[in-house]
Amino acid sequence: MEMQRVRSTVLVTMLLTAAVPLSAHVTLQPKTAKTGMQEYSVRVPTEKDVATTSVRMVFPPGFEVLRFRPPAPGWTYEIERDSSGRISGVTWSGGKIARDEYEQFQFMARARNAGVFKIDAYQTYGDNDVVAWVEAEGGTRPAPQVTIEGAAGAEGATAAVTAGPSTWMGGAAVAIALAALVMSMRSARRVR
Repeated sequence: MEMQRVRSTVLVTMLLTAAVPLSAHVTLQPKTAKTGMQEYSVRVPTEKDVATTSVRMVFPPGFEVLRFRPPAPGWTYEIERDSSGRISGVTWSGGKIARDEYEQFQFMARARNAGVFKIDAYQTYGDNDVVAWVEAEGGTRPAPQVTIEGAAGAEGATAAVTAGPSTWMGGAAVAIALAALVMSMRSARRVR
């Protein structure tokens, strides 16, 4: 019966690990904002043994970036503009983010219309490997995104549209893992 307890513990651990979404990717905070001006933070951890040396963000139409906060010492930024002069991207570079570190970059932006804005991110490592965080939410390499809410009353509809399979699947996996843990503990008690 001790072997059954070990198997149950391994199963629970595997399920809980699968339920936790990848947390070591480029993210944007806040994830939800109202129409109008807002400060955003880009969080960049390093998930390789090689340091991150630059991060490029590409801003979609309708998401108007206005200005940038000076980055941490050692980092600089270069702004990209489209043919109309709109800020279409930015690259932060010059510093290093080691395996056990993360960095934060801030900017001010506004969206005049409600919706989900996906912001593609490209993380470059010291070995020149570039990881593209450009997939939809729930993908292996999800892009940072923000949900812009419009007038009061539209918030529930926006939240319902943006809740993807990764949200409910993660919750289901945690529930299954907890149920397996409870069942294994009950089995162990009966054996005694």
